[in-house]
Amino acid sequence: MLGGMEEAAHPRDVAFEEALAALGAGPAALSAGEGRALDDAGYVLFRSVVEPAWLEGLRADCDGWGVGVAGDSAQGGNQQMARLGEHQGAVLRALRWPRLLAAVWHVLRRPFALGAVAWRCPRPGLGQQGLHMDWSGPGDPGAFHVVTALWYLDEVTPDNGATRLLPGSHELRRRPPKDLADPARHHPQEVTVEAEAGSVLVFNGHLWHSGTRNRSGAPRRALQCSFVAREHRRMSCTTVDEACGIPPAARHVLGLME
Repeated sequence: MLGGMEEAAHPRDVAFEEALAALGAGPAALSAGEGRALDDAGYVLFRSVVEPAWLEGLRADCDGWGVGVAGDSAQGGNQQMARLGEHQGAVLRALRWPRLLAAVWHVLRRPFALGAVAWRCPRPGLGQQGLHMDWSGPGDPGAFHVVTALWYLDEVTPDNGATRLLPGSHELRRRPPKDLADPARHHPQEVTVEAEAGSVLVFNGHLWHSGTRNRSGAPRRALQCSFVAREHRRMSCTTVDEACGIPPAARHVLGLME
């Protein structure tokens, strides 16, 4: 662990915790080891958890947006989804996956809301980023404010734009120094995620991380979603149609009811 700070206390929200439990996202949804990984390293990788039919549904939705195709409008092959409809059932299922929601609660330890949903598919030759964190907003400096998840739709290798992370850096609660913001710079303790298609990476948004260059000959597709502490829900970038049939407990947890 690279540093530490006392965790901030937040009043308990019984209704939110009951909604989580109704979705199967209570404390038992995470193993002790998964919880420790989130606490100590700042991330957890759920390997091969998306069954084939669900994975194909996610791929079809991604490909339907044309992300990662030469000439698309999304720089580097990224496309934010401003609104989700009932035809995107595979994505909506991902957003309320119990182990994901349990991991978000484990990190934030207070009610949260859906932040942004996007396809991240670096085209060949693109995708390299400097180390950064996903939070630059206001808030209690002793608390965490955002959690990010990447649903890998293809195998992730060191050659096709894998995610790199600096374990424990979430405890620093500050941005990387300017030299590490240079995409060409590397930290000696960084790790690169390798995973099978259908795996899900969930990490504390205060963790230093970045994408890497896709040196393969094909796009590397992923669904990216974020969750913000409920006091920051004005930063939510994605809305969900009311006709999607999401159960009330899920709408409450995702911050879609208010």
